[in-house]
Amino acid sequence: MSVTEKEQVRTRFSDLDTQRHTTSRTYEDSCLGDRYRILEEAGYSWKRMIEESVRLQTVGADIRFLAQQMENTELSIRTSYRSGQDGLLSFSQEVLDPNGKVAAEIRTLARTEKDGKPFQLLAAQDPSEEILSSFESVPSFSGSCERTLAERDLFFCERNPFGDYNPSHYWRLLEEGRWNFTAECGLSLEDLVAMDTTLFYMGGKIRYRKPLAAGRRAKIQTWIHSFDKIWSRMRQEVSDSETGEILAESMDDLLVVSVSKSRPKKPGEDLLKIFARVTEFPEGASK
Repeated sequence: MSVTEKEQVRTRFSDLDTQRHTTSRTYEDSCLGDRYRILEEAGYSWKRMIEESVRLQTVGADIRFLAQQMENTELSIRTSYRSGQDGLLSFSQEVLDPNGKVAAEIRTLARTEKDGKPFQLLAAQDPSEEILSSFESVPSFSGSCERTLAERDLFFCERNPFGDYNPSHYWRLLEEGRWNFTAECGLSLEDLVAMDTTLFYMGGKIRYRKPLAAGRRAKIQTWIHSFDKIWSRMRQEVSDSETGEILAESMDDLLVVSVSKSRPKKPGEDLLKIFARVTEFPEGASK
């Protein structure tokens, strides 16, 4: 395993979201740049990759958010990686605040390919089976509940130099699905305050299946997989609105928090009732 700590990132006002802190996409985009830096140090800059039809295809990500950040903050990225056969790569990255405290952890499973076939860009260090087994699969939807639906356009202008969408674009779509989920359930900010409840997105697992197609629309379906004490496990699927093919799926960890006490709490009966029709496994049901 190799470890590096070189990338420096300064957050901007434009990185702030409605919750008044730096978006998760800022962390991911910064980590993506460091992943490409590692490939460049191995002799493959992104320009050479384009010239030789080499791609870094993201397969999965496990994410944890630990501390909120504001604008004009100097962050650094600490990256370690493992390489397996058939171009398989596992990146473990930490986003550090100016005091060295970990603000976010992002583990990324990826594969280097040439002309769509596995390409061994970095020498294999570890068994591929061991790398793959460290990324758990996301459970399939049982069909036992309703799901909310949002559709969003995929703009040509938001693609990267390879003509593809960066992983953070999937993150954007999944966040859109979470906002739409709350709206379709009829919950306003005032409703949540009245229930002394809010939900904080603390991370989760994303599995990327197929590329997003520019000029098309993505369909995002969202539902609650289950509640586990102070946690809400949310499931999402991003699919092509024309073909119906699943392009990405996620299992998100949302922390249930008391607004008045700023402390985690179990979801109240009022919240469970609102979410009942979009909950796959109610408390006590088999998973």
